[in-house]
Amino acid sequence: MVRKILVVVDDRPVTQSAIDQAIEMAQAHRADIFFLCVLPHFAYPGLDMLSVVYVTAEDLRATSAEEALRLLAAASAWAERCGIYSQQATSTAADAAQAVADAAVKRHCDLIVVGNDEQNAVVRLINGSIVPGLISKSTVPVLVCRDRSSSAKTNSRLHRPS
Repeated sequence: MVRKILVVVDDRPVTQSAIDQAIEMAQAHRADIFFLCVLPHFAYPGLDMLSVVYVTAEDLRATSAEEALRLLAAASAWAERCGIYSQQATSTAADAAQAVADAAVKRHCDLIVVGNDEQNAVVRLINGSIVPGLISKSTVPVLVCRDRSSSAKTNSRLHRPS
């Protein structure tokens, strides 16, 4: 039985589809949702170089945190409008997949829901998708969601009457 669902929140369009699917599942199982946004880990090499634009790591962290809070608030508000109790948090880690897996265990989640762009494995690896690492590191089941709007377009083309 699913009582608590962890949903990975970020700024990709596919994430809204993952949130919607998690809310539908939470409604069906009368479950709660825990929204988690993993902030990027900023590591700078120790090189002396002429900077074109001066942006500190703290500026980047603050901007990322503000955006994360905005995304989490929007997700929680949508869940609340759908009658689902939710909590939210941010995490910072060098390994985002491990951070999500650890949060799921710590928060006693029964399922992790994450969005996945429709790209091949090589492109996902280059873009830094956490899905492959999350699937291998998590002890909690992982539901990988695709964007419903793009799959609906694809399906409508495949099933178009002659």
